[in-house]
Amino acid sequence: MIAPLAALLALAAPGGATPDGHAAGARVVVEVLARAAPRSLAVEGAGLRASFRARGDDLLLDGRQVPEPHRLEARAWRVLPAGAPARTYRAALDLRAEGGLLRVRAEMDLEGYVAEVVASETEPGTPAEALAAQAVVVRSYALAARGRHADGALCDLAHCQVLRAHGHGRGHLAAARAAARATAGEVLALPSGEVALAPFHAACGGHTADPREVFGGEGTGAASVPDPGCHARPWRAWIDGGVLARAVRGALERSGDAAAPGIPARLRAADLVLVEGRGGWISRVSTRDGRARLSGDAFARGVDGALGRGEVRSSRFALADEGGSVTLRGTGAGHGVGLCQAGAAGRAAAGEDHRAILRHYFPRAAIGALEGARLTSAPRR
Repeated sequence: MIAPLAALLALAAPGGATPDGHAAGARVVVEVLARAAPRSLAVEGAGLRASFRARGDDLLLDGRQVPEPHRLEARAWRVLPAGAPARTYRAALDLRAEGGLLRVRAEMDLEGYVAEVVASETEPGTPAEALAAQAVVVRSYALAARGRHADGALCDLAHCQVLRAHGHGRGHLAAARAAARATAGEVLALPSGEVALAPFHAACGGHTADPREVFGGEGTGAASVPDPGCHARPWRAWIDGGVLARAVRGALERSGDAAAPGIPARLRAADLVLVEGRGGWISRVSTRDGRARLSGDAFARGVDGALGRGEVRSSRFALADEGGSVTLRGTGAGHGVGLCQAGAAGRAAAGEDHRAILRHYFPRAAIGALEGARLTSAPRR
């Protein structure tokens, strides 16, 4: 049924418990539906159904304008955005209109958020101890990454951590929730006592990358370590020299070097110099004259974007000229820093617990309790 306006307004009062009935603890705020960018959506929960629509900067609830942001108290809400899959958020929701689009924020219990992200970022069948290690990493990153957006909220994309809130499968979501419960309150802490900005990636190809070479600084607790248990398949990609030149120019512009000189209309592998960092990961790509330079990660992401995503899987690659194209041959998937999901799964299958797994990938951090760790805002990148 369509809920009357008064009924929905009655649900807008802040609550003191999680949607599961537990006392509220640490919370995270996540901007959701960023990619869907809906103009309208329906919300269902507590026997109610209501429709929201953006009219310019005005928010309409069942056709009537309401003050913004409009808050729905914490419970399990089924959200049905127009033209996108339905999601279920166990959260308080804040809705507002901006430029004809709906902006939705979910204020979630930290452990509920951790479970949903673990389910979103891992594959079904991942061993329990690997999921537990993932949960500690997700929790740590969520708490330390509050400065990645200007207002302190996280997003639901890979820029922060993926939060799908749909399509997990009951068994996988149950396993993710068990991992969150088993590690509740555990974080990776730096020697300073600050929570580590702990990253993860899909596969390192046999050796993780140095965070200083990829991200340009410390703060992750990770180090470049061998990982023979990661059996990532090699990959290969081809790119036309003209498309490669445009991709490099675009990557330079995004890095702030809009006036980078000397990029020809077509690039060959022979025009570029690769600087190999620790573990075989490319730390820098430059033109022969050295006037244009990119990090290996920025180069890989720029080329992958030009190819449509999913072709250039990491910055652990080599270049070669083949006919009129440039070939990239590589191993691994992702930026290569921190927890290697493929390697962690192998270690868990071999009998390592989540603490041993984390010690391997994060030798510059220690597992501690959230109460004893300090929170700082991470710089935006």
